[in-house]
Amino acid sequence: MSGFDNTSETVRAVTATTTLTANDYVLLADPSGGAITVNLPAVATTQPGRTYWVRTTGTTNAVTLDGNASETIDGSATKALASGAIHAVKIVSDGTAWFTLASF
Repeated sequence: MSGFDNTSETVRAVTATTTLTANDYVLLADPSGGAITVNLPAVATTQPGRTYWVRTTGTTNAVTLDGNASETIDGSATKALASGAIHAVKIVSDGTAWFTLASF
């Protein structure tokens, strides 16, 4: 949530590799300058039920989510968002791993 009120969700835009923080909710990833890796925080430091949205801008370069250390996303070390069109994924932590709730 943002600091403005209890109904706003934070939005951050990036053009390079980044790590999601406790302040993030929506991450807008613009890989037009090259591929971007979005590093996930450790699930041990993330409250179970914590969600993030990651959305691409539709360029030809890749955006890849990467679990912390050996942590997984749907059982895999990484999750790639297809390039060439606008794609997004919503992930959630259960306290031990990350899982996809929605994607397009």
